[in-house]
Amino acid sequence: MYYEVAGEGVPFLFVHGGLGGGRGSEVFRQHHMAELAQHATVIAFDRRAAGQSEEPAAGYGFECFVADILGLLDHLGHPRAVLMGTSAGGPQVLQCALDHPQRVMGLVLSSTASQTVRVPPELASLTTYLGTIALSDLQNILGHASGGAAGGILQTYLAYHLHGDPIASRLGEVEAPALVLHGTADEEVPFTEGRRLHAGLRNASLTSIEGGRHGIMTSHAVAFRQAIIDFLADL
Repeated sequence: MYYEVAGEGVPFLFVHGGLGGGRGSEVFRQHHMAELAQHATVIAFDRRAAGQSEEPAAGYGFECFVADILGLLDHLGHPRAVLMGTSAGGPQVLQCALDHPQRVMGLVLSSTASQTVRVPPELASLTTYLGTIALSDLQNILGHASGGAAGGILQTYLAYHLHGDPIASRLGEVEAPALVLHGTADEEVPFTEGRRLHAGLRNASLTSIEGGRHGIMTSHAVAFRQAIIDFLADL
């Protein structure tokens, strides 16, 4: 697992979006890590099969995603932390807060929802089949075709689909205070999803970025970062 740490203060762990491949946490590290490190101990890692981290052959269920978060905190000696999830990272930190409330001091939920993978109903049965019975065969096919690069992305996508959306009905169980950050013009994860999180969580505030799309982390970097700094100061 690739990770970076900077700063001193309350542990603040960032979980990036995407379903694998790409740049992992790099965008967050480039735009926000140094500034946030003046207010917290900032931890940013690349998830399985993303960025500079390894692509293991297995271990892509939500239990493993949560275990990765807690394992990194344990490795760094932090019994509790503020967790931030953006886009597809959001369901992971929410699941962590539900399963291990004693480990979570607060949540920052950016451009996310209780579930970020929505499979069209007409494809749901096929996707479930691919994620269970045919998974190993499909991975072998993709592995031979792409040198193995697609296996982790495929497994991550299927893990989200098979997980479903049990978090939506349990938002009220989340004990930690939360900040919801969402652009009002987000077309990938609509602003209504941010409102649902705000309404469902028992102790949440909503910062809406007017006109912001899915990439508010960079397009509205100053306002985005200041909302996080203010949230940390109030903990």
